[in-house]
Amino acid sequence: MSEPKRRPVLYPFLAGAFSVLYLWSTNLEQDVSAPEALRWLAISVAGTGVVFFAFRALFKDGHRAGIAATALAAAFFSYGYALRSIETSVRRDVSSSLLIAWLLMACAGVLLAVRARRWAPRATPSLNLVAAVLVLLNAVPIAIHQFTPASQAAGTSNGPLLLPGIDASAAGERRDVYYIILDRYANVKTLDEQFSFDDAPFLDFLQGEGFYVARDSLANYPKTTHSLASTLNMTFLDRLGARMGPNSGDWQPLYDMLRGFDVERAFTGLGYRTEHIGSWWTPTSVDPYADANHVYGGTAEFSHVFLSTTMWPKVSEAVGLVPYVSFERQQYERVLYQFRELDRIAEDPRPTFTFAHFTLPHPPYVFDAQGNFVPPGVAAQGDPDREYLEQLQYTNDRVEQLVTKLTAGPDDEDPIIVIQSDEGPHPYALEHDEDHYDFTKAPLSDLQRKLRILNAYYLPGIDETGLYPSITPVNSFRLIFHDYFGADLPLLPDRTWIYQDVRHPYRFTEVTDELKT
Repeated sequence: MSEPKRRPVLYPFLAGAFSVLYLWSTNLEQDVSAPEALRWLAISVAGTGVVFFAFRALFKDGHRAGIAATALAAAFFSYGYALRSIETSVRRDVSSSLLIAWLLMACAGVLLAVRARRWAPRATPSLNLVAAVLVLLNAVPIAIHQFTPASQAAGTSNGPLLLPGIDASAAGERRDVYYIILDRYANVKTLDEQFSFDDAPFLDFLQGEGFYVARDSLANYPKTTHSLASTLNMTFLDRLGARMGPNSGDWQPLYDMLRGFDVERAFTGLGYRTEHIGSWWTPTSVDPYADANHVYGGTAEFSHVFLSTTMWPKVSEAVGLVPYVSFERQQYERVLYQFRELDRIAEDPRPTFTFAHFTLPHPPYVFDAQGNFVPPGVAAQGDPDREYLEQLQYTNDRVEQLVTKLTAGPDDEDPIIVIQSDEGPHPYALEHDEDHYDFTKAPLSDLQRKLRILNAYYLPGIDETGLYPSITPVNSFRLIFHDYFGADLPLLPDRTWIYQDVRHPYRFTEVTDELKT
């Protein structure tokens, strides 16, 4: 053991690393971008290091500097967690009061360091050990996840896919195809029964424009990941679930199914250009196999969440030295960008397949019914159902404008359009504690809220489409490829599954009969 004053002071740097590694390790199932997380790891460690060396120069003592720097780091990196926990309970803005309290605690830590001349060197080995253990507890799961080969989804590859029965050289007219996901858009029955909202005018508009609205449609799965993996690959997930096993918590195979998916590959095989308009959610933000990605340049998901756990948003707002653009403002601008990109793609004379994932009316709630930006904490003053309905009404208005534009040309040039929600809105219990929500114990009202969906089809040029009120998303493109391109793809039974919880994404239970009853 070295002399006390010569012992290395490592724990401030480890504290900076812990702030990023903790968030990363507790969100492994969210397909965190490793380069993005590593960038913030470097920034956090470097930032803590700058503070440490500044205090060392001031105190002429690295051990006391370590205590002071760690106190400031602890306050800075824990502020967002404390704010979220408190505001969830009291349901009002306490950010300014909490900031003052946290700054006072940080100052107390610095004063403690000033008076720690005698015992600080002796405390350093213990503090180093505690910080190292905390870092390892989070770094090891990350390393295992990163270096374990991902289990590829069955049948997934990246080349063009020629579906059975299709003659790509004689597939007839190649109309543009738009697959538009309105995330968490509730079914008309749910809106009536649980929100006391009449969505009939919007559905009547769609029907007036020639859409078929499947009013009894259910999602095949209750979460975006499962739902889109099933729809975009035109299959159920039971074989993947059997291969992964009911105890697996590895979400990566599901994420793999959202990139280079079978629907995209089939349209590529038909000579279509594939366009991807992604969301802020990492698994659909970018598709490396699409011909073009339309990406809004705001903060990525992990960056936003990490910054929200720190003091940075509040401090930058208060000081005004560095402009901080909130994630909510970025989401507002992102949605406007997505609609602009759809308009631009519509002008492309080439046949295109466009996948557009709108996190609307999904939170954050940033639009009022007229489309104005709603700053965080302002919308409906803590009434999430009202916030949801405001954003839904704006969504309806923009979708109506989009449909009018896309169908304004000659009838023989009208595109194929599918407007669909991947899931319904979260029940209250799921919204506030997704990590511990067990779908197998959910009441029927929760399952109805999550699994009843919007499902509307515009299929021009076909007299008998084969659509029916209870068609589910797994059959959407099976029907389109059959009706327009002659693919030999029989429809699957319309079945609905839940999984147990986030730690058991492959522990499936069928709930079709319960929901239909």
